[in-house]
Amino acid sequence: MATDIGDIVKQGYVRIRSCKLGIWQRRWIVLRRASSKGPRRLEKYLDEKTASCGGSHKVAVLSTVTLVSRLTSSIRKHAFSICFQDAETKCLASDCELEADTWVKLLAQECLLPQTSLITGEPDILSPGIQKELQEQFHVYLMPTPKLDVFGECLLQVTHENIYLWDTTNPRIKLVTWPLTALRRYGSDSTKFTFEAGRHCFTGEGMFVFYTLEGERIYCKVHQATLAIARAHYKVKKQTEKSQAIDKELAHKKMPICQTTVDTVNSCEGLSSLTERCETECPVNEEVSEPAKSNPHEDLSLRYSLATTSKCSLRSHLLSCNMHRQGQ
Repeated sequence: MATDIGDIVKQGYVRIRSCKLGIWQRRWIVLRRASSKGPRRLEKYLDEKTASCGGSHKVAVLSTVTLVSRLTSSIRKHAFSICFQDAETKCLASDCELEADTWVKLLAQECLLPQTSLITGEPDILSPGIQKELQEQFHVYLMPTPKLDVFGECLLQVTHENIYLWDTTNPRIKLVTWPLTALRRYGSDSTKFTFEAGRHCFTGEGMFVFYTLEGERIYCKVHQATLAIARAHYKVKKQTEKSQAIDKELAHKKMPICQTTVDTVNSCEGLSSLTERCETECPVNEEVSEPAKSNPHEDLSLRYSLATTSKCSLRSHLLSCNMHRQGQ
């Protein structure tokens, strides 16, 4: 559970070698991990009293550290160094061997070892395409709210669909999820990020305030993600409307074709009835069945009618009727 446990990893007196003069000065230093108050850093105070009252101090950001190692005794006993990407090196020395080893171990854990990332979190969100998003986390301080039992230092993650809140002490624990589509409004300033959740969220309706120095960056990511969702919904809606319009147009084009087909069928039925009447009025087969035929032209017309009957019954019947009437 995320609670306000502070961001101090270790603090104490050490001797720091001056870069200009090369002398070793006794100072009180504080190693702080990344949090809503700032990145991981090393703060140098004149003494412990100045640190306790929040006096003036110097800050060395540890985001570009490349090496933390012990130094040989020829340089100074119980000494160690911190190397940065810009070739800068800070040399420090403790009062005993155990303290020096502890400082080196903690500095290496905070600056060199892979930071506990959401990539090692729950597999349900490890779908292709969002690993890059999972690598970006924001240290925030969640203000107490009656909607949640957790508060304090947390890790906030913004994906293309949700806002996730993870525990800082155990980043495998997902505290809560807010769908971006359920957010009513959101905003930020130089010290915090705020949003109002709707009733469709797991937490229900309510305002959630996160104190952080990266409020503007969080706002930009949330804004870009919500705009992408809106564009996707608009695109789907336009495609649906277009397909519906095409279906309606096709339906209108098919109606005349169907009507023409019906008319054709009706005309064929009329011709069939006409054929039946012709067969009734002109019994061709009965005339053909007579054994004697005196006129050779009648035999020719009879053979023609019989030949055409096997090809087109409707045409042959009409032709036979005409020839029979002409003979009479």
